[in-house]
Amino acid sequence: MVSNTRSTTNPRSYATTTTAALLSLLLLSSGGSAFTSSPKSTSTSPSQSCAFDHCSNNRRSIITTSSSSSSSSHLGAAFIDENYPNAPKPTPTNDIHRKETIEPRTRKPPKTLPNGGSITLVGAGPGSPDLLTVAAYKIITDPANFLIVDRLVSKEILDLIEGEYRIANKVPGCQGVAQDEIFAWCKEGLEGGRSVVRLKIGDPFIFGRGGEEVLEFREFGVEPTVIPGVSAAFSAPLLASIPVTHRGVSNQVVMCTGYGRDNTSPSLIQYHPEQTVVFLMAVGRLRKLAVNLVRKANFPTGTPVAIVERAGCPDQRTVVGDLESIADLAEEYGVQPPSTIVVGEVVKVLLTEEDFGREVTDCARQQGLVQS
Repeated sequence: MVSNTRSTTNPRSYATTTTAALLSLLLLSSGGSAFTSSPKSTSTSPSQSCAFDHCSNNRRSIITTSSSSSSSSHLGAAFIDENYPNAPKPTPTNDIHRKETIEPRTRKPPKTLPNGGSITLVGAGPGSPDLLTVAAYKIITDPANFLIVDRLVSKEILDLIEGEYRIANKVPGCQGVAQDEIFAWCKEGLEGGRSVVRLKIGDPFIFGRGGEEVLEFREFGVEPTVIPGVSAAFSAPLLASIPVTHRGVSNQVVMCTGYGRDNTSPSLIQYHPEQTVVFLMAVGRLRKLAVNLVRKANFPTGTPVAIVERAGCPDQRTVVGDLESIADLAEEYGVQPPSTIVVGEVVKVLLTEEDFGREVTDCARQQGLVQS
């Protein structure tokens, strides 16, 4: 009776059912996620399945939609970006090294709002007015512009501003609150039909959250104009007579920030003898940074280090030491932001005894305050 019953079963239907069951078991046993959709949806496009299964490799984030949601019954998944503002958000994780997955928009908003409002991101360079670009100088000195200024922009550049400006109080530990205040001020200016200028120290796109601000301004419905600035990552060492590359000494340069997401300490690149590492926004945790470079990144304790404070300004200072002594020297001389930290053998390539204003008995361990 059993064999007769089986013989009457449609072979194609049986094979289809068996294949589907095997596929489900394979997905579950391999840790994969079952792709869900509305009961009314009868198929899932191959491209959606592929994007879902390999979202981490394709730098896109996809979430499955609820089977009870009638508004998304025609979609098996929704991309998390501005084109899907109502899509449910994934559960946040505690992974401090998580990467943002941003899907590009279909098109950019206009550069000018209907009321005439516009916004420009401008790099102010390391601090000296002489190092402003011509474009930046013209914008800063235009009295019609409304400027939102970074806290560390130098007084010398602030003195050039002809119009109204506000200074963001972005200090370590409260960057999030200050950033919200910056966005509120920018939105206020845009809603008033004003030409808003977001003046940022250095270059807006080098550890300046410039990209994040562009994305936020797009949410306001406007595409900002971006004016590059001279980054302290390269100008500060130059102004302190430190070549970041030098044949036979350093053939590679790495730029790092001292503060990662949520005030975490970013991962450090491993030591290489012919490498220069430049740290921005790191003087506030210099001692911890020096220890981590030795213990976690295998830097020798005698690796030369220089701190260039207020590069390009009349009161620029340079303090030189090594990974063992630099934190104590920074405290001794009261080093403050904005400062750029340079780590590597290039620090001492051009230094002489005359630079220190005193005789250096141990030329291999030149350290202290360098004469401006």
